[in-house]
Amino acid sequence: MPIYISVKNRAIIEAKFSGKCAYSGTKLKKNWQVDHIEPILRNWRTKQIKNKSAHNMDNMIPCQRIINHYKGSLDLESFRDWYLGGLHKRIAKLPKKPRTKKSKDHKRYILKVAKFFNITKTKPFKGKFYFEILIENKLD
Repeated sequence: MPIYISVKNRAIIEAKFSGKCAYSGTKLKKNWQVDHIEPILRNWRTKQIKNKSAHNMDNMIPCQRIINHYKGSLDLESFRDWYLGGLHKRIAKLPKKPRTKKSKDHKRYILKVAKFFNITKTKPFKGKFYFEILIENKLD
């Protein structure tokens, strides 16, 4: 069961980062989604939200759809350290010429996520998200 976010609130969330993805800093695509920095941790079997307090405007950010899908319900540090931190190693292990449709789709998916963060097999994730860099720059 999707959580409803009004058109007005979506516009406010999109404007938080001037139409850019809060994670990658890339211009939002038309199919962008709202992500919760602190996950709401849904129980997908029962469709219940376990962390209702996380559903607030301060915790919601604009996000590229594929990045939101890749992050899932991970907390920020797991997403940063394991999913993105090790992505360059996983890219290096991808088959050069995948044979099955599933393998081709997986490779395309992983490379698409990596492209948003400029990650390659020899260039790992820089360790900071766009919204964190903006916060740091405001503090300087």
